[in-house]
Amino acid sequence: MKLLVTLSLLFSLQTHAVLLDKIVAVFNDRAISLSQIKRVRENLTARRNISPQIFSKSKYSIKELIQLELNRSLIREKLTQMGYVVSDAQVESQIKNTEERLGLNREALLGFLKNNNFTFDEYFELIRGSIEYNLFISRVIQPLVSITEQDIKNAYYKKYSNQKRLSFNFNIVDFSLPKSKFKKGMLSTFKDVMTSFKKSGNLPKDFADVASNALGEVAEEGLTKEINKLLSKTEEESFSEPILLGQDYHLFFIKKKDLVESDHYLTEKNKIQALIFQKSIGSISDSWFKSEADKHYIKVFL
Repeated sequence: MKLLVTLSLLFSLQTHAVLLDKIVAVFNDRAISLSQIKRVRENLTARRNISPQIFSKSKYSIKELIQLELNRSLIREKLTQMGYVVSDAQVESQIKNTEERLGLNREALLGFLKNNNFTFDEYFELIRGSIEYNLFISRVIQPLVSITEQDIKNAYYKKYSNQKRLSFNFNIVDFSLPKSKFKKGMLSTFKDVMTSFKKSGNLPKDFADVASNALGEVAEEGLTKEINKLLSKTEEESFSEPILLGQDYHLFFIKKKDLVESDHYLTEKNKIQALIFQKSIGSISDSWFKSEADKHYIKVFL
């Protein structure tokens, strides 16, 4: 009888323990438990120091940590499909390289991990995940990133738009209509009408007398201060705001807007390209995770 009571009590405790460690997500046939996620949160500082490319934030909600775990699973599945499997030997080699670089032996590393509430097994798997993440970025995401010279120049312009060091060359088409032809409300729609015209080739009757003049390549020095200010605020492949010049309202369509490459631009170019690249990596990765998730069975219980 006493044995039965003891067994019953043990069974009750085990059942209670299972209930406490509930399943918070499922990826295909793998369950993710609440204890796994909480454990990540407990030593998040160490994880961020070791793998900042994955754990970039100082705080995460439970839901965000679950998503990181799902992302890790998506990455591993994709790399496996592509024939990339990170072996234990690769992870151990990476750890030894880190030890040599920092001048640590294994005992010192274990001491560091212990002081940061981190087990060696956790560290080992985090290094594996970091290698996988870097492979994912270089093999899957980076080929999807496209950064043009104009992208860099536009970013440079936005950053230094209030400084006199900027200078442009334009390729523009001038569209004009006499002020006398404008009826009430026409001026406020002039830009939208011409933008639509560029796409459809159709002009409303009220704008049928719009004249065009391809001015071609024009250096900034060849423009009046007023027009230059207007064009400098207008993006490439866009219409400027209307401006009254003499008796006509003008819209300028910028076919090409080239930033004249100053020494300062050449110095800043690589930095700006790196910032655009990182931003693109983030946005493309987010889109990739969302689309890739549809190919798997994923369930979150929160």
